[in-house]
Amino acid sequence: MIKRVPLLSLLLSIAGLLTSAYLTYTHFNANALLCSADAVIDCETVTTSEQSELLGVPVAFLGLAFFAFLTVICLPFAWRIEALKWVRLAAVGVGVLMVVYLVAAEFLIIGKICLWCTVVHVITLALAYLLVSASLRTSNL
Repeated sequence: MIKRVPLLSLLLSIAGLLTSAYLTYTHFNANALLCSADAVIDCETVTTSEQSELLGVPVAFLGLAFFAFLTVICLPFAWRIEALKWVRLAAVGVGVLMVVYLVAAEFLIIGKICLWCTVVHVITLALAYLLVSASLRTSNL
């Protein structure tokens, strides 16, 4: 498993990058958003809500920047730089905190769920699990 962590982390980062790029595009062009809408699932309501921006910056763009950064630090050469281990862990830690905030906003404030956002949340949590578990396995604890 440990030998596959760099490849898996890169693939998850790229998947997050592509999904976040799509969400960033649809933030500025809502007509391009492909998502069914019913009583609970409504991507348009979520992606156009007040919570879809943080200090005036679209959350989708923050996700795009996050996954672009993770993609770079999960490239094969970056895995040979020991100090980046801590950068990766810190980055996914921030990502998990953002996921907690965004899921809370969806459930408690907006009252709707965005399936595309959920994809990004799951990718972030999967990356966190992968990186933390790999770090624990290779540490001297």
